[in-house]
Amino acid sequence: MSGKRFTAVRGETCLDCGFCRHFVSCSKMQTGCIGCGACIKGCPQGAIDLRSRPDPESKIHFTVDGEKYTTKGSVSVLEALRELGRVTDKPGPKLGSIQPHCSTGGCWNCAVLIDGVMVRSCVTPLREKMEIITASEILQQIEPKRIVTLMRPAPHYHPSVFTHGCNYHCDLCHNWNLTFSSSRSAIHPKEAVTKLDLDPERDFWIGISGGEPTLNRTWLTKLVKALHHAVPDSRIQLDTNASLLTPDYIDELVSAGITDISPDLKALRLDTFIKACGTRSKKIARQYLETSWNAVRYLNDIYSKKIFMAVSLPCHPRIHSKAEIEDIGRSIAEINPAMPVTLIEYQPAFQFRDWPFLSPKIMEQAQKILESTGLHKVIIQGGSEIPRAVDPLELALCSEEF
Repeated sequence: MSGKRFTAVRGETCLDCGFCRHFVSCSKMQTGCIGCGACIKGCPQGAIDLRSRPDPESKIHFTVDGEKYTTKGSVSVLEALRELGRVTDKPGPKLGSIQPHCSTGGCWNCAVLIDGVMVRSCVTPLREKMEIITASEILQQIEPKRIVTLMRPAPHYHPSVFTHGCNYHCDLCHNWNLTFSSSRSAIHPKEAVTKLDLDPERDFWIGISGGEPTLNRTWLTKLVKALHHAVPDSRIQLDTNASLLTPDYIDELVSAGITDISPDLKALRLDTFIKACGTRSKKIARQYLETSWNAVRYLNDIYSKKIFMAVSLPCHPRIHSKAEIEDIGRSIAEINPAMPVTLIEYQPAFQFRDWPFLSPKIMEQAQKILESTGLHKVIIQGGSEIPRAVDPLELALCSEEF
């Protein structure tokens, strides 16, 4: 077995911000580039490309679930497993399957057991005589991990868990510096709860955001259970793009203790969705789009009396037309006209840092369009209400080596 081999190359537009060197898990310094592509998704300048390498000569011998295999050239464990047909890129969470949802190393959903240690297959180099275990019945016995940033409770804000990794690649990603970073250590759900230092007398609301929290189903479900056990009377809110929230997944989260869900609906039309989310495959984009809207319908139909749901709608006239905003409003109103909707201003960030801030007038026009469709409660979140996105040159200053 041996497929094409690639290496990441920085182009002339590189800002030298240091994100790919200091914030992305990369094997380049130890084994050379394996072409995993983790650095590409998080580059704020879009300055990195994968280029094919000459056919490799060196052979690597390894085993997968006891079976012996051989391949050529430096490659990630995930790519080697993909060449063996042991990876599914089909959207949708499935316990125990090898699914590279984020492709940057943040979500750990592609984790496998290598020489007795749980590692991320997407950014781990394949080495000689590796013993790889992918069997779900074995992996499910090991406590799951994920990279997160914890916002600890303080007098003026609620505790929250920010999950790294996302299955979207939005050019306007506001939290890109955390979403696509993967160099820090991953932790278990109970460890995350312990580090939050929750107080039942003080912490009445806990947020789970990202990135995309739902990428690692086992980790998220166990986190919600641990949070509910630590502070049983607190509300636990999940912010999600809902692209993986199938009915059985929703049922599992509700049983675990989730109380609030805020689906982030990017669009109604497929072409607009692709423009907003950067999903290259139309097939995958269509499934993500349909799953997210179906999740809203299911939550409203089955859990309207148990789960509080408020839909978020990021908006920008360069992405959404007035006609589509109206269609989105009608579609939500058909589900439930009383459903709260938060209209969020897309602000300049990440790879579209040169886009202008929107005037309050534009956001108010979008609000009126949504209200004209019969929606009872539409609020605007924009301007100074949204913390400014990190500029890549600020990262360059933070990561400067003296």
